[in-house]
Amino acid sequence: MKFLELNKKRHAVKEFNDKPVDYKDLRTAIEIATLAPSAHNIQPWKFVVVDEKKSDLAVNLPALNKKQVEQAQYVVAIFTDTDLVQRARKIARIGRKNLPDDLIGYYMETLPPRFANMEAQEKGEYLALNAGLVAMNLVLALTDQGISSNIILGFDKSTTNDVLGIDKRFRPELLITIGYSDLKPEPSYRLPVDEIIERR
Repeated sequence: MKFLELNKKRHAVKEFNDKPVDYKDLRTAIEIATLAPSAHNIQPWKFVVVDEKKSDLAVNLPALNKKQVEQAQYVVAIFTDTDLVQRARKIARIGRKNLPDDLIGYYMETLPPRFANMEAQEKGEYLALNAGLVAMNLVLALTDQGISSNIILGFDKSTTNDVLGIDKRFRPELLITIGYSDLKPEPSYRLPVDEIIERR
């Protein structure tokens, strides 16, 4: 599918039918999503595919978000790794056979002190940016397979780790509801491109 056509087909879909989503298709979409760019190629994301615990996740959500979490075939909770030093070392360890020596050194020696000195606000912005990039790739990959989705920001991040049994090292960023839908949403309004471009 051409990129323009793919983007025109992507819509936030908040109502789902009962048609099952094959887990293999979701896994493929996540694999494609991980091709998203990330700062320093640190890939700080963690995907938690929620099926059995959807109702637990939905408990304290606003009504509209609660309904779509309950209806969705899957919910993907995207977390980011707050221990960037360990993340860098993990990339070096797992990629050892595929990375040249200079990149092994980069992940083992150059990045850890840089991450260790990051201020909390800087780290938060860094993680949020990376989460946004991979989330957009995921919804486009799902759209390419004819699967509907919606990105949810409105949820209680203070309880998500406990509900899903995820180590507190990982920070919840977004929920993405996934399923098939009978809805055919109209395209959202976009400002004319010349209204948002300035040349200097």
